Amino acid sequence: MRKNANVDRTVRDLGRIERSASTSRVLNLLAVSNQSRNEPGYTAQPFFTSPRLNECLILKHRIRADEVGLLPKEKTTGTKVILPFERTDLKIGGRSFLIEQKGWRDVVNDISGAYRNPERDILVLLALNELPSLDPFLVREQLKRRGVEIAPCYFMISEGDLAKMHSFVGKQIEILLDISQRNRVDGSSWSNRMIRSLLDPTPGDSIQPIRLALRLDPEDFDEGIFAWKGFLYYQWVLSDLRPQLGPFLREILAMKTHGFRDKDMSLALDRSRRRLVDRVNTVLEEVVGAIRVYEAAFNDLTRNGKPLAFSNFLRRTPEMFILLGERIGALAHVASYWRFRFPEGAFEPVLLDELFEIVRDFEYTLGGDS
Repeated sequence: MRKNANVDRTVRDLGRIERSASTSRVLNLLAVSNQSRNEPGYTAQPFFTSPRLNECLILKHRIRADEVGLLPKEKTTGTKVILPFERTDLKIGGRSFLIEQKGWRDVVNDISGAYRNPERDILVLLALNELPSLDPFLVREQLKRRGVEIAPCYFMISEGDLAKMHSFVGKQIEILLDISQRNRVDGSSWSNRMIRSLLDPTPGDSIQPIRLALRLDPEDFDEGIFAWKGFLYYQWVLSDLRPQLGPFLREILAMKTHGFRDKDMSLALDRSRRRLVDRVNTVLEEVVGAIRVYEAAFNDLTRNGKPLAFSNFLRRTPEMFILLGERIGALAHVASYWRFRFPEGAFEPVLLDELFEIVRDFEYTLGGDS
């Protein structure tokens, strides 16, 4: 397994990643260690059993030209694990590997040590690889589905955000429940129980009336319901993200630079800024289009009493969930990193080469010009 510290920009820029903490595309377990290592749950219910893995950084990463062929099938996005050489000085880089890269299990076994549980850690890594983004809510749901309980300190989800998200998803579920609770005497209490069951990562047999009403087999239903909840989560994220994109794009275009001004780089920066604005708008249109597909299927079920459209949607949801998650995860990442780097009200000029690098990285993150 090669060490990518000299050629991999994500490893080279570890210091910048570490300072930005977690986003929808970065799971920063080193920051969790720094903040929560003295909490009882940190060691009792760790993210990874391997202490070294438990202080790694995990990124949803667009595959670059020098990485094509590392994964067993053509993919545009992979899950990269970075193991810093020195936890107190990330600028010196680290060892990295992609999940599913040839030999990656050997790396996990190697760093786990004789008294650890590499198979459990491999299970967690594969579960993360299946997700389109690393949003804490979805990571927690995914791992609970796999029977892996992780301490709350690893997820950094505020109780307020969790309550708001559950309320948003609960309202959608409540509408769905109407199709299978009509004429029930205990409708209200039954509905509340079903909402709680559907929000549980492992809902069990209690929601089978909904599966029967939608005429889905158990496997399609289980996968579809998880992806549907993820779909609803991303819809909720978009409602918060969308108002941030306008200011973000205006600031990108208006940001001034200082220092040495290379004419060619200045022209390239202006072109990159315009491409980035176009790319953000294109990705946003794709996201809105996917959500409209969902809304049409959901309305056909709830307003017209036709379960077929929603059943077909649930069968397609895992695929659409991946697409939507990658798009929203990329939008959320660039907007949150920009606000982290340039806090609101701190709109000072920046070095030309730094701004150029940021804009180009944003383009690449969004699947634009490489």
